Amino acid sequence: MRKILILAVKLAGVLLCGQAFGASIDETVGMVAQTRQTTVATINGRDAEIIYVGRFGDCDSVAVRSGKHYQHFRVCSGRVQARNTVAPSWADDQGSQRVLAAVVRNAIFYGQSAQVDENGYLITARTLGAVEASCKNVEVVISYDGDLVDRGLKRICG
Repeated sequence: MRKILILAVKLAGVLLCGQAFGASIDETVGMVAQTRQTTVATINGRDAEIIYVGRFGDCDSVAVRSGKHYQHFRVCSGRVQARNTVAPSWADDQGSQRVLAAVVRNAIFYGQSAQVDENGYLITARTLGAVEASCKNVEVVISYDGDLVDRGLKRICG
């Protein structure tokens, strides 16, 4: 009986891997919008990072990073729509850096935080889990008009 159970688990894993490998970009973007969790997937035979950007209006915003560029999507009522946009670069000035630092600090204390800087960029941060008791993983997302500008993962200890 135990051998049958192990075989069933292995078979399920193979089937799930096959589905992930063959997933279309729309299916994967829709899944990320539904779960609101960033993931890494194989789309059309290539590795891609599918990033949940946030909720904008009545839609979820998702970006796909394959190589060095982003594709932006909106998912509205389960329907995936390509945006065909390019987000402007984030102004890395002193005021924006202060907002970024405050958002990260608040995310460490409260689990998540968001604030718009003086240039209209939305900076969000959330803790993902503790590596060890004194360290936290923090995901930072910078977006403009719902399009991803930058994303980073930081391990913060202290």
